[in-house]
Amino acid sequence: MKKSMDRLNPPLSVLFLILAVFIAAADAAETRLIAGGRDAEPFSEILAHRRAEAASKARLLAASDLSLIRRTPNQDLYDVTYYDLVLDLDPTARTLDGVVTVEARVLTPTLTSVSAVTSAGAATGWSRNGDVLTVTLDRSYVYDETVTVAVTYGGNPAGDYFGWSSYGGEHMIWTLSEPFGARDWWPCKDLNTDKADSLDITVTVPDDLVVASNGLLISDVDNGSTRTFHWKTRYPIVTYLVSLAIHPYQTFSTWYAPLDGGDPMEIQHFIYADQAATAPAAYDPVDDMITVFANAFGEYPFVEEKYGHASFVWGGGMEHQTLTSMGGLWHDVISHELTHQWFGDMITCADFHHIWLNEGFAVWGEAYWKEISDSPDTYKAYMSGAAYYGAGTIYVDDLSNVGRIFSSDLSYNKASWVVHMLRGVLGDAEFFDALAHYRDLYAYGSATTEEFRDAVEASSGEDLDAFFQQWIYGEYYPVYAPSYSTADAGGGATNVTLSIEQVQTNTGVFTMPIPVRITTTDGDFDFTVQNDQQTQSWQLQVTGDVLGVAVDPDDWILCMVETTVVDPSLDAGVLLVNGVSWYYGAELRSAFNDSIFTGRQPYDFWDGFGEPGEGYPASLPAPLGHGAVPAEILGRYSTVVWAGNNYNGDLVPWEETPILSYLEAGGNLLLMTRYAESFFDAELAGYLGVVWTGSTGTLSDLVSVHPGIVDEPITGSQSVNSVFQTSVGPNSTLLMTGNLDGSGPYGTGVIAIPPAGGTWRADGGRFALLCGRPYRLDHAARRANAEFILSNFFGEPYSPYADAPVDGTPARPRLAGNYPNPFNPSTTLEFTLPEAARVDLDVYDVSGRRVRTLFSGPARPGTVAVRWDGLDGKGRAVASGTYFARLRVGTDVQVRSMTLVR
Repeated sequence: MKKSMDRLNPPLSVLFLILAVFIAAADAAETRLIAGGRDAEPFSEILAHRRAEAASKARLLAASDLSLIRRTPNQDLYDVTYYDLVLDLDPTARTLDGVVTVEARVLTPTLTSVSAVTSAGAATGWSRNGDVLTVTLDRSYVYDETVTVAVTYGGNPAGDYFGWSSYGGEHMIWTLSEPFGARDWWPCKDLNTDKADSLDITVTVPDDLVVASNGLLISDVDNGSTRTFHWKTRYPIVTYLVSLAIHPYQTFSTWYAPLDGGDPMEIQHFIYADQAATAPAAYDPVDDMITVFANAFGEYPFVEEKYGHASFVWGGGMEHQTLTSMGGLWHDVISHELTHQWFGDMITCADFHHIWLNEGFAVWGEAYWKEISDSPDTYKAYMSGAAYYGAGTIYVDDLSNVGRIFSSDLSYNKASWVVHMLRGVLGDAEFFDALAHYRDLYAYGSATTEEFRDAVEASSGEDLDAFFQQWIYGEYYPVYAPSYSTADAGGGATNVTLSIEQVQTNTGVFTMPIPVRITTTDGDFDFTVQNDQQTQSWQLQVTGDVLGVAVDPDDWILCMVETTVVDPSLDAGVLLVNGVSWYYGAELRSAFNDSIFTGRQPYDFWDGFGEPGEGYPASLPAPLGHGAVPAEILGRYSTVVWAGNNYNGDLVPWEETPILSYLEAGGNLLLMTRYAESFFDAELAGYLGVVWTGSTGTLSDLVSVHPGIVDEPITGSQSVNSVFQTSVGPNSTLLMTGNLDGSGPYGTGVIAIPPAGGTWRADGGRFALLCGRPYRLDHAARRANAEFILSNFFGEPYSPYADAPVDGTPARPRLAGNYPNPFNPSTTLEFTLPEAARVDLDVYDVSGRRVRTLFSGPARPGTVAVRWDGLDGKGRAVASGTYFARLRVGTDVQVRSMTLVR
């Protein structure tokens, strides 16, 4: 029974408080540009949809609009249990007429008035202060009584939260109320902590339109010239997730099978007419996604109703409960918004200070779907693409800056790393158990960071105060500088004393468990050390000869690891490092097959990414490893060629590889990349002798300005490139120029030649840069320039012997690459000696076990060819895979990889 019914129809001029929260036209255009193509902005394309979503949610608030985030004491005196929205929309006149009925339960001994945050109002016995509407009740209500208030209103709510738009020449009416916009188009108590238990929404529109909304469709009534849709949800719902998406939609459905074997749940898709050919394929994996997330997080939270998608005009997406509004058809957006149904919709951040509980989990959900549907390596690469190393806290201090609430760097990307790191700290079993406990406590309600932390602690038994304090309320990340020494422990064991110093200067000491991997001739040994001091040491025991120590080898911590090249040999020739995502599949494979990075030089291969799903091109040798290149590996090679891009996380391996230390030691480096400025800090830019223009754009007209270097025709889009001033440092020489967005010329190729060379090589330490997307340049021209730099500047000959004089005899022992490689059933290795010496040449498998001794004993000066027939020491054929030939001559050790393909 209604306790009061208050109605008022004031003039339109007072019906809506139109807030000064409009997105600037340029920003709106940028949002659509981001959604439009993979090269639209100078950041990783895989993150573009995330930035588009953040931009679509971010509203600029006027300084006087603090009432948007103000919570009145009166609002804590009642609990809204039900909303009934009855709306009549005229898109031609752009008018909304509505009646909103609110039922609430009294939480105080006496209640005489109700404060509701609204943009339009309301009733007899009412007053409004800013956008807070206070309704005087007909009498005093006591604890646990139900109060019912109805508000009749009308007008034009057009703005940032309600739009009269069009698509394909047809009306497209949309809402996007997050964070503070529900009150702009319907009266409500707009607080995340007070979810209505249920909602009815009845909408009348012209009869050519289809209304999509939350919950289940109860009725669709044809009134002649108009049509009335009645949607109902019986799950608790927060106000900003109440949604309208209205258009002459085409529809189709798929189905999800619940985990308990119950009746299938309909997945409804409301699409534009021009999406009919593409949408079914794009949405095909949704039922699998729901199954994956249900197995990880518990059953789909709204399984008694539906899930679905409705196309709308914003970039990115919006996780409206049971019906996501979609600005595109990307799988990453689909998995992101679906994850929100658990984290954001079922459990909502208590207020937008804690928005990371929504967005961080949703971004992590994108990566988790990649892991399950593709591979753990894809998950790792995806998380690398989300890494953010800048300033700012994840916790949002200032809610009046809505752009800050939806910071793609902090609330989305870094927040996803909190989830990822928590998984690493707890391990999968405890992590998913903790999420289940969190759901048990807060399902269909709201939570703060502290409540989430306490739930995880209660489930896992771990003390996570320091973890949440440093990652949610602190800034930046740890920078680890490890060092180690070894000692014989007897009985074939080795003691490794590991020391780690935290050398970051912009924040305090981080408390974290740090994974450590020690690689020996007996294989890999994994440890976890608890680190809570600036400098700390541990003694770890392994067996076999220690080959290297890696800190956080699987990237479970948002950190940087600083290593130093120590005692390098710099004699193993060329190491080619791939830093271009395999997302560029066919283009990248073609570039490798045409040898554009190394020309005719023999080389070993390292991949900054995981192996592509279709395998490596046949032209590539098996990779020695993945991710950052360890100092021990780097120091073996006289030259490193790094193919870069700044997409999908390749900056992380670059930044964690001791590039500057390698150059200072005397190694030579050729970097080929687009967006080159992002690869350089001030010290490295100073070493190369360049001054960046600070701009990125489309590169053209790559012209040689140095004898021996040739012009490079462009074969594809050269967007998102950076260039430098043509005036370079005293130790540097300009090699190429180009135009950026039609202006220039600017520097696009350069080499630095330090007069004193490097510490370990007097003619080394040379650093060359060629700008541009190398896979979209004429392959013959880029290959010729790579060969010229490697041969004429770096002294890498076409033969396997980098330091060979005219007579072919090296100045020190040299192990050449095997040929053929890959091979089946046999291959040939050659080693060359400057003088007679004892030689051991052995074959090892990837676990570090010796497979076969090919040569052991004294050898004369000159070249010796040794054949391996693919058999082990007992005459048995070994399996397909990667093997390593190790040449030991005194203290000189060299290793080459080989690939056997049966």
